[in-house]
Amino acid sequence: MKALKIIGAIAVAIIGAWYLFEDYWYRKAIPENISLSYRISITSDSGLREGCGTAVYKLGGKTAEAIKEQGVKFFKESGQARGHSDQYYAYGEWMETPRDDWSRSENWSYELLCGGSISGSLYDDIVESGRTGGSYYSFTDEAVLMVIPDKKLVVFSHNG
Repeated sequence: MKALKIIGAIAVAIIGAWYLFEDYWYRKAIPENISLSYRISITSDSGLREGCGTAVYKLGGKTAEAIKEQGVKFFKESGQARGHSDQYYAYGEWMETPRDDWSRSENWSYELLCGGSISGSLYDDIVESGRTGGSYYSFTDEAVLMVIPDKKLVVFSHNG
C-alpha cells in the first residue's frame, strides 16, 4: 500500500511538472508587450523533433484597451518572442483580421486542431474573430499568433 502511494505521488508530480513546463514553453513564444494572464487551453502533439499545438491565454492587464486604442500600431514592438532571441521566433508583419486564408474551413481547422481539440465555444470564438475585423495576427516560420482584444484572448498555434 505504501509503495502505491509513493508511485501515485510521483505520477502526480510528473504530471504537474509537465503542466508547468508546457505553460512556460508556450508563454516564451509570445512577445513581451502582449501581457498574458492565465492559461485557458493548451493542446499539443509532439514527437522527438517535430510537433504541433495550440495555446490560448487570457489577455492580461490593460493590453486589450491599448490595442483597441492603437490598433495595429500597438504591435510595432511585437516582433520577437519574449523567451527567444533567434530568428526562428521572430514575428513578421502584424495584420488586422479578417484573415483571407480563413475563408475556407479546411484552411484553418488543422491550424487550430493539431495537437488535440479545444472546446467548441472557444474554437467558435477564435474562428469568428479570424473572419471578422478587430483582431490581429502575425506569423513566424512555423507558427501563427493571434490577439483578439474583444474577447481578451491570445492564441498561439505552431506546426513544426
